[in-house]
Amino acid sequence: MNVHVKLFGVFRSAAKTNELNLQVPDATPTVKAVISQLLSTESGASLRQLLLDSEAADPRPNALIMVSGREIGTLDGLETRLKKDDELSLLPVAHGG
Repeated sequence: MNVHVKLFGVFRSAAKTNELNLQVPDATPTVKAVISQLLSTESGASLRQLLLDSEAADPRPNALIMVSGREIGTLDGLETRLKKDDELSLLPVAHGG
């Protein structure tokens, strides 16, 4: 299945693109599988340190993850299944104090 991914902020800068299309082997991939596929690409390699939490290897502490405009916390989290024409958006979470 083809998945459209949009990147914002520092994710866009690191990947040197604001959007890309990924070909994912699964017909109904999960958000987790798509992110894993993204991180295995040439553009995604530079995202790994920015996106994944170093201790949990989880993107949620560092990114607001949305599927077609809905935050995955209101869906099934990283196990949310993507359907045809869904768009996965990754927005950086600002940290500071």
